[in-house]
Amino acid sequence: QRKTRFVESERRAAMFSSRAAIFSVTSVLRTRGRVAAHSMRFCTARWFSSPAQEKVKISLLSGFLGSGKTTLLKQLLENKGGLRVGVVVNDVAQVNIDAKLVRERSSSGIRTTSGEGVDFVELENGCACCNASDELMACIWQLQEMAKARGNKFDRIVIEMSGVAEPKNIRREFQEALREGHPIFQETELSTMITVVDSPHFFDLYSARNDIADREELIGGEDRAVERYDDMKSIEVERKVVDLLVEQVECADKIVLNKTDRVDDKQRKLLGDILHALNPSASVFHCEFGNVPLEEVFGSESSAAAAADDDEDIRRAVRLAQQTQADAAAHGHGHGHAHAAHGHEHGHAHAEQGHAEHGHGHEHGHAHATTAADKYGISTFVYSRRKPFHPKKLQTLIQYLPVKGTHRESWIDHAAADTWHLDKLVGRAGRAAEEEAQEGKEKEGKNEMRLLHAVIRSKGFVWLPSNHQSALYWSHAGAHFVLHPLGQWWAASPKESWPEGGAETSEEVGKIMAEFDLSGRWGDRRQEIVFIGIGMDQAGIEALLDAALLSDAEMSEFASFVSTNQPPDPVAVIQDAAAPSGLKVEPLQSVLDAHAAPKP
Repeated sequence: QRKTRFVESERRAAMFSSRAAIFSVTSVLRTRGRVAAHSMRFCTARWFSSPAQEKVKISLLSGFLGSGKTTLLKQLLENKGGLRVGVVVNDVAQVNIDAKLVRERSSSGIRTTSGEGVDFVELENGCACCNASDELMACIWQLQEMAKARGNKFDRIVIEMSGVAEPKNIRREFQEALREGHPIFQETELSTMITVVDSPHFFDLYSARNDIADREELIGGEDRAVERYDDMKSIEVERKVVDLLVEQVECADKIVLNKTDRVDDKQRKLLGDILHALNPSASVFHCEFGNVPLEEVFGSESSAAAAADDDEDIRRAVRLAQQTQADAAAHGHGHGHAHAAHGHEHGHAHAEQGHAEHGHGHEHGHAHATTAADKYGISTFVYSRRKPFHPKKLQTLIQYLPVKGTHRESWIDHAAADTWHLDKLVGRAGRAAEEEAQEGKEKEGKNEMRLLHAVIRSKGFVWLPSNHQSALYWSHAGAHFVLHPLGQWWAASPKESWPEGGAETSEEVGKIMAEFDLSGRWGDRRQEIVFIGIGMDQAGIEALLDAALLSDAEMSEFASFVSTNQPPDPVAVIQDAAAPSGLKVEPLQSVLDAHAAPKP
């Protein structure tokens, strides 16, 4: 919701008033590609039952081709008693529904298919997240119209996305459409984000260095040459396999770890711990053939993940990592492994259950017993500083990450990126502590940059003096790294461009103001990066990062340059005991005038 995104939202809102009235005709007639919607009944009523006036909840189902999304859908299709559910899929034939189907075309031009207890709506498009958001909305709209024609309503709509679909993009489209007053959201709401993970192939996918377009087995022939634009809509890039994999995992509030029968018990537990480290707020379900407790995976409660935006994703990761460190310190775990935040915001009421695994293979991650994470040293920490990185020093630092495309003459001395693999990292961390310590002493001083090879994921906000007005997004996963503009810092944004105009009663504004440094002049500018790794040396990594910051002399020079050459920030956050959060944001000039006014 930074300023760049607000401008786009306002532009779309201006044109929507004329578009909304004709949506059910115009948008539907523009459909193309191949997507279908089904309706069926479930045998379990208690987890879908809701008053007639409540909105129909929508679940997004993500995962690479072959992960088991369609298998999970078949589990749903085989339970048709009870309540009605609409499902959007990319290919009806792959679901293999056992019913006699009658195809026809609706008055709006969309192909429909009906059978005994099953209804379809077909569109001719394969990926809902790229340029077909209107088609996806049209599909949901058509489902609702079909239900009304029968005199009933759906209790749940499940959308199976293609293997290359980006859940953040779809979530963003839903949120923008909601802000614009899209009519479909008078009756529906995005509720849960579900990701299916392929257990036996997770390590290889996470260690992949190539593009999604190079992996036909992940995307299928129809989705070849997949391309996307970056968040600023300025550079066309091809998505990396690991980049999309971590997005699918981190966006979810329910993760289905499928095909666990094809990994051994040690690897199954380790996978669960790694997924929990990547997304502490998600529930993880271990299963075979998509056989999961449907009442928990498709529960009736809306999740924080579905309502979050990119900024909130990072905030949540920071909060959970900080709580993780506090929990680890409280329980005396020297390596800093997180057992899960007992008070985190996603609404789980399971923190006191004390068991990582239930009979159905569901993990909340709240166990205090020895786990694979304890054994393998999976840990997380937050690097927070109120100084900018020196651009050249940061560039040198990044070159020591195990990322594709990094070049150094002495790279071979620091462990070549081509040899990095998650499986090798786990194996090294799993050795006896004494053996690892001895090896570390032998390499000390010779190979200190190997420190960063223990990091499997890092993400967060970055502040550079060369991009003083803009926050940068740091994202590293496996052998992939990107640093790109995220939008203006809130300190550099006028109050009127803040959510709800900077109203002090706004919950979102309260979260933003909490990020300001009231003792300094730099507002919310900061380094705030979450690091997740296996066998990490936190002190060593922090020292490495600290060395890339501006020195005190450079900071003084930078402050002088900003004062002389750039206008002051347009807003200031000040303390106000009467405000709900104890803080309020005001135009900077108003604050200066108030201080300059003579006191009575």
